[in-house]
Amino acid sequence: MNIELAAQVREKTGKGAARALRRSGRIPANVYGPKTGPCGLSVEAKELEKLMREMGEESRLLRLTVEGGTDGPQMRQVLIREVQVHPVRRRFLHVDFYEVPMDQPIVVEVPVEMMGEPAGVKTGGVLDLVRRTLAVRCLPGEIPEKVQVDVSSLEVGMTIHVADLVHQVPFELVDDQNLAVATISAPEGIAAETPEEEEGEEVTTE
Repeated sequence: MNIELAAQVREKTGKGAARALRRSGRIPANVYGPKTGPCGLSVEAKELEKLMREMGEESRLLRLTVEGGTDGPQMRQVLIREVQVHPVRRRFLHVDFYEVPMDQPIVVEVPVEMMGEPAGVKTGGVLDLVRRTLAVRCLPGEIPEKVQVDVSSLEVGMTIHVADLVHQVPFELVDDQNLAVATISAPEGIAAETPEEEEGEEVTTE
């Protein structure tokens, strides 16, 4: 289901106009895409903050309703491309929306969700999620909410790589297949056994 957000066409540009917008409770924005030219907009600051909290790290398709143009209200399917945040006050300063062609695949970052309790954790190991998101190529209307990773079979010293997930998910993963996604490390101060250590004791000759 698409998330909806309302925007107004922004007539004035420049730092002074942007500051005035923020004082009024709105955030300056732009929307652009491969089939449309850039257009200045503004959105309600509270609505944008609520939207960002709900989305978290997910890449979600938004239904952006643009009002105030000469052609009347327009609906655009967009992704949030970039959000500028004040370094001290942590308030939103500007947001860019990217209008996506619905018939062309795009690459988006999708959160990783671990499933199951690793066997290695039951024996004292520590589970480490190395990649919080993975790059997925898909149609805009088919963006998955999560990349689910089953970690229940992981023992201490084992790692799941992108290559291990390629045939387990119904979409294309475009990250380097050698990238680690999740791993089980030994408890602090205890080294995981290596295959060489398991083969046997050192043999000495007289």
